[in-house]
Amino acid sequence: MEGQRPYMTMHNMQQQRIIIYRIEENERGPRDAPEWEVWIHVSAVNSPLYRNIANQSYWQRASRKQLARDLVARQVLLALGVNPSEIQ
Repeated sequence: MEGQRPYMTMHNMQQQRIIIYRIEENERGPRDAPEWEVWIHVSAVNSPLYRNIANQSYWQRASRKQLARDLVARQVLLALGVNPSEIQ
């Protein structure tokens, strides 16, 4: 996990079927100052190495979509019990 952005870490975990989630991204606000709201809806955690946070949703807002993605992914990884020092 080290060295990867939080969202890419989650993406890789989903590719390995460790976690199953759905992402929802919404742009809000005026065109000259948009704000991104990103939700991650966790439907399953398929590993005993992580806390089971299935059926929970997490969200964050930021001025850029990628930043909002990374902020909410970090929140999910922490909820899973990932060591904070392993999250960039």
